Amino acid sequence: WGPSFHSSNLEEIRKLNDLTESFDWLSVRKDEPYPVFTDASSNDLLPWPDNTKDTKAGQINAFFRWKEVKETADTFKMTLLLVTPADLKTTFTIPTESTADVSLRRLQSLRVNPGDTVQWTFGTAGGEIKADAAGLITIPKLKITAKPVSLNIIKVADSSG
Repeated sequence: WGPSFHSSNLEEIRKLNDLTESFDWLSVRKDEPYPVFTDASSNDLLPWPDNTKDTKAGQINAFFRWKEVKETADTFKMTLLLVTPADLKTTFTIPTESTADVSLRRLQSLRVNPGDTVQWTFGTAGGEIKADAAGLITIPKLKITAKPVSLNIIKVADSSG
C-alpha cells in the first residue's frame, strides 16, 4: 500500500510502492494448493484505522514464495522460501528471515476434515496439529528464510477415530 489513494495510474503507483506488481497473482490458481501467511514478523504495520494520516508505503507478506507442490491422498509437500535482493529489486529492505503462521488452502488430493490430525515437518522443526473447525491446517511460527525448505504433511488420524 501507499499514498496512491484509489489511483488507477500504475506508473504513479509504482513510484509510491515498487512492490505492487512484484508477485504474479494470476499464478495462484483454483486448482492448485497454496499457502497463506499470517502474523508474519516481516509485515509492516497497517496504518488503518488507527493512523490514517500515515503516508508511508508498506507491505504484508510481499516476500514469501512457494514452489514444488506435491500432493497425494495422505501426504502434502511444498517448498517455502523468502525472496532475496537478487530476486526482487525494491526500495524495501528484504528480510533474511521471517516467522509466520502458514495455512494450506485449496488442497486438491489430501482430504482433511475438522478435527483430523496431521504430522508436519519443516526442516528440523515438526509436530502434530489438528485441523480447525473448517478443516484448515495451520502450522504456527515457521521460520522462513531464503533457503528453500520443504513443509511436509502426513495425515495420521481422522476425527472419526
